[in-house]
Amino acid sequence: MGKINSRSKGAAFEREVAKHINDFFEEIDFDYKVKRNLEQYQEKDLGDLEIPHHSIECKRYAKGNWYKEDWWQQVCESSGPNKIPVLIWKYNRQPIRVCMPLWAIDYNDTRTDLSYCKGDNTITMVMTLDNWLHHVLAYNL
Repeated sequence: MGKINSRSKGAAFEREVAKHINDFFEEIDFDYKVKRNLEQYQEKDLGDLEIPHHSIECKRYAKGNWYKEDWWQQVCESSGPNKIPVLIWKYNRQPIRVCMPLWAIDYNDTRTDLSYCKGDNTITMVMTLDNWLHHVLAYNL
């Protein structure tokens, strides 16, 4: 069996997540298309996917059951002061999971400067992708 190209596997997962989000946006009539941020390979501190008010980092691995702290630090750095950090990850034979800071659960503001409300990113919550889409993201766009 040949070696799996981790960059290709990661890119495929980013496309899969973007499709899930775009399908959801279409379902709720939100006029926005998520695209992969290809500049992430040339510049440091950029998320894999960008949607309004959110910076998303995607991780796909064969084995494990929980996110790694350095993944969370990476997305917190890429979100900067004006975006909500969102980590989406998947291991084989497990559902897609989403981690975000607890302070962001009730964020619903049209201002682009989030620095006034950003809280402690060490207090997080984890949920399935479907729960994030339908119960959190839908109210935070």
